Amino acid sequence: MYLNNAARVLTAAFRGATSFVDRIAEHWKSWPKKRQKHTSVVILTVFIFCLGLKLGSGLFYAHYWGRATISSFPVTPYVDYWEWETTSRFSNAHSANETQENSDGDDFCDSFPSYHLSHVQVVLKIGSTEPRSRVDTHLATVTRCITNPIIVSDHESEINGHHVHNILATLPGSFWGDSRDFQAYSALQRGELETVAGSQGWTLDKYKFLPMVERAYEMNPTAQWFVFIESDTYMVWDNMFRLLDQFDPSVPLYFGSPTPGKRPSFFAYGGAGFVLSTAAVHRLVTHKAGANGVYSQPSLSHRYKELVHQDCCGDSILGWALYESGVKLSGIWPMFNPHPVHGVPFNEGHWCQPVISMHKLSLEDMAGLARWENQRGRKLPLLYADLFEYTRLSTLDYKTDWDNGDWGGWQEPAQSPGHRSVEACATACHEHPHCFSYTYVHSGHCVFVPSMRLGAQKPATEDTTLSAGWDMEKIRQFQNSHKCQRPQWVKPSTERIF
Repeated sequence: MYLNNAARVLTAAFRGATSFVDRIAEHWKSWPKKRQKHTSVVILTVFIFCLGLKLGSGLFYAHYWGRATISSFPVTPYVDYWEWETTSRFSNAHSANETQENSDGDDFCDSFPSYHLSHVQVVLKIGSTEPRSRVDTHLATVTRCITNPIIVSDHESEINGHHVHNILATLPGSFWGDSRDFQAYSALQRGELETVAGSQGWTLDKYKFLPMVERAYEMNPTAQWFVFIESDTYMVWDNMFRLLDQFDPSVPLYFGSPTPGKRPSFFAYGGAGFVLSTAAVHRLVTHKAGANGVYSQPSLSHRYKELVHQDCCGDSILGWALYESGVKLSGIWPMFNPHPVHGVPFNEGHWCQPVISMHKLSLEDMAGLARWENQRGRKLPLLYADLFEYTRLSTLDYKTDWDNGDWGGWQEPAQSPGHRSVEACATACHEHPHCFSYTYVHSGHCVFVPSMRLGAQKPATEDTTLSAGWDMEKIRQFQNSHKCQRPQWVKPSTERIF
């Protein structure tokens, strides 16, 4: 009985639908052809709009959005990325097995696309209290080939043939008030560097962000992109240029490693570098003018004076100013990475993604990585899987006076046998499916690390001695099972953060 009733209902529904479609068709035929065409265009437009909403705004995000696809790579934490077919702007880009000789000599910059620097303005922010050796190393490696850098600081000077702009000179004494920050700044202007502590120099840093954006725009208003870096930022220029080639600078864009800022905004972590399109900078720095053509708004620093004095950090202040200007951060971590090379946690999240920047590299790594990068060739983007080879992690087994568990590690319960000795710690790590490396504290603590991380030397003290090791078998298995078919250019997100 129930089947018969169901059949009757379905039959009636089918007949009703057929009758409705027939009436629509007759009504459609009665319309003039011009009206039919107009209605078809409206229906098609609505359909495309709904499809765009369904697929997500990322579909329309890139300038060359036709090449942007959502990957179907298995077993990856990032399901939202582009598989762009990018091209290097470096001349004579060669493959990894076609190494260049004397790549640290006079020909270091021969293949660098200097012509592109008229479109990409690099701004290097430094401070008077930071080690001069760090600035010198940066100018000899990361910014060696940048022919037109804008270098900003808290004191006017000349460094290695480059003029350094005192970006704080535009701030009047009334802006500072009778603050310790102004006392430190005044001491620097008098040449009394030894009286200013490093922490005071770091505090002055927050005052530089807003005026350096204004100064960069004043000095090069025709630039399409503005790239802001610090003296301990490592930048992979080839990947940076490949990234920017995919986007339209006439769209307000703000790229970097996302950090939660003043709610509900996010800002780009300054140490990893950040990028602003010309449209974003224009929105931020353009002053409103009155009817007589005179500016009716003060400078950025004056407009955000209260926040500058209250907030600890200039990158946070800049992020909020951009947010209020209608420019939200496009977070693309881990391509912009706050880690130094020895701190990168190589895993599925740091493997097939291109490396754009890193932070707090040692001077040795900054020089060594620049030389290695120039030798390996630029036929393909530099991925984290490639950077893994630079660390030579696959050749390491055990190191004394070493720590690779100071970030992202965890300890097993106190009763775990791994705490008994360094040998027991190594065995316990090998038996744990998620442990790739470990650090043993010789007071009796075994730290598991769920990634392939180099770590750094940690000399023994009276209280603490550390040793570190790596599970070579798991590392080889990971390498063999994770061959990168294509680069994963992660799409912007502020949910995926450092």
